[in-house]
Amino acid sequence: MSQEYVGIDAGGTLSKIVYTNGGEWGYKKIATDRVGEIREWIYEQFTNPHIHITGGKAGVFLQELSGAAKNVNEFEATCEGVNWLLEQNGLLTQIGSRFMVTNVGTGTSIHYVQQDAYERIGGSGMGGGTLLGLSYLLTGEDHYDKILELGKNGQGEGLNVTVADIYSHETPPISGDLTASNFGNAANRKEQSFSKEDYIAAIVRMIGETITTMSVQAAERLKTDAIIYIGSTFSGHDTLKDIIKGYTKLRGKQAFFLEYGEYSGAIGALLNNGLKKATL
Repeated sequence: MSQEYVGIDAGGTLSKIVYTNGGEWGYKKIATDRVGEIREWIYEQFTNPHIHITGGKAGVFLQELSGAAKNVNEFEATCEGVNWLLEQNGLLTQIGSRFMVTNVGTGTSIHYVQQDAYERIGGSGMGGGTLLGLSYLLTGEDHYDKILELGKNGQGEGLNVTVADIYSHETPPISGDLTASNFGNAANRKEQSFSKEDYIAAIVRMIGETITTMSVQAAERLKTDAIIYIGSTFSGHDTLKDIIKGYTKLRGKQAFFLEYGEYSGAIGALLNNGLKKATL
């Protein structure tokens, strides 16, 4: 009988689960606050699995599973999972041995990976939690799928100040289409009404541009061109992906989005081979 393995990335909002019994891999997402339901599912599906857990809420799962699981370092697991996905998709040759990983969940964490070593570079409170929170404050919407749908149809540019707005009477030194100030034009448009769609579109652009700026600056400092963007925030959110792809390219870097990228932490926890800390 093949050995059963379960890897869990217990995030602040969602838990990502990867499992295998030596053959096909399976993927599952479920709200982290339904930990009891996740425990029951594991013991219904598997006989005697090796369970490896990572993520900010790993302690909750370890308590629920009565110690019958191993805790894996979150950043190590994430970078190891990305390495595995790149290899499975035949991208390691194209990307090279050095790249950035930007993990966008409730917030954002940025890592540098060099072969079998990694280092966390920094992060931000800007992420999926920002999208949910600001969308609720500005529109009253609090359902993620509804927020995504509304944002696809919005025109949020009128809420922002662009570089061209600043340099209104001369040629700007950089692209005039770039955002100079997110929501900076809102106070000047008191007479103009904006829709829910517009507000959410402007929030999405702010998040995308901020995350990209941080990632590109880190990539420039560490002299690499490839940035791997992962995280549940990108699931079903092509608008955010397009903003990040375009802005990353504009800044002279390459953006990559991996299939099953949001499961990187769970994959790395399952594999649990152990990466070293990189020396920058």
